[in-house]
Amino acid sequence: MAARLAAALEDWKPMLRDLLLKDFGLDLPIAGGSGRNAEDPIVIATDSLYLAVEAQDSIAACLFGGQQWRLVAKQADPVRPAVECCHYEIRFIDGDKLVAEPRQLYFDTRSLKLAPGRSTPACGFGLGERFGFGLPAQFGWLHFLRMGPLDQPAGGLRLDYAARQTEVSLTLYPAPDRTPTETGLQVELEQALADLRTEFPGLQPASENKGANLRYLSFDAGQRFSALALTSYQGHYCRIRLTLAESAIGQDFQCLMDSLSAMLSHFNPKR
Repeated sequence: MAARLAAALEDWKPMLRDLLLKDFGLDLPIAGGSGRNAEDPIVIATDSLYLAVEAQDSIAACLFGGQQWRLVAKQADPVRPAVECCHYEIRFIDGDKLVAEPRQLYFDTRSLKLAPGRSTPACGFGLGERFGFGLPAQFGWLHFLRMGPLDQPAGGLRLDYAARQTEVSLTLYPAPDRTPTETGLQVELEQALADLRTEFPGLQPASENKGANLRYLSFDAGQRFSALALTSYQGHYCRIRLTLAESAIGQDFQCLMDSLSAMLSHFNPKR
């Protein structure tokens, strides 16, 4: 469907919104334009910054889905201030070669009434007053899918992210007295490992790493690479489970490690 959509952008520009609705079930606040250049931008047809950013992210996911892709930067066009350029990086295999290509999508953002030179922010979302912080919709090559509450750990929230051949679950839950400790982090790691062993009896780590506010274990779970990371952020423990599909290749592993690094950097900002 992504190939069909790309062809439509080339041949029948006015149908972009209709194709997104038909092929992906997305009813986005956009109008006209292919987005392929600054002269023919996709028109944002809402004054809601949140809906506009969500539409940009959704269009990219539809166009680039099936490949590794990530948003690199956003900037206003120097000649057309009401036009924003979103820069992406795409990675795919062509024969036996790994190809990395830049891509751009252009959006007419005048309905948002942005200050001169200002761009829309990257897509993200808040987690409510109980958590008191929000998260990006993108960590490296990973993209947000869904979230939902958990009974265990108590007060927990699970968020699912994904990329090509990659699944990542992020579980957030409050530390006792909202004060994570290194000892507590080790206890949480051991509990997470015990939980994994109910799914994979006899599971043993293939490698491990330990640092300040970080515990990391990797496994060979059958034919699939799997890893577990623990860190903490703003009074909460963060349990990260990463899994690659059996058909994953080296490129997928590298993108997964890049994404884990981005996630850990977010939870451990440099001071």
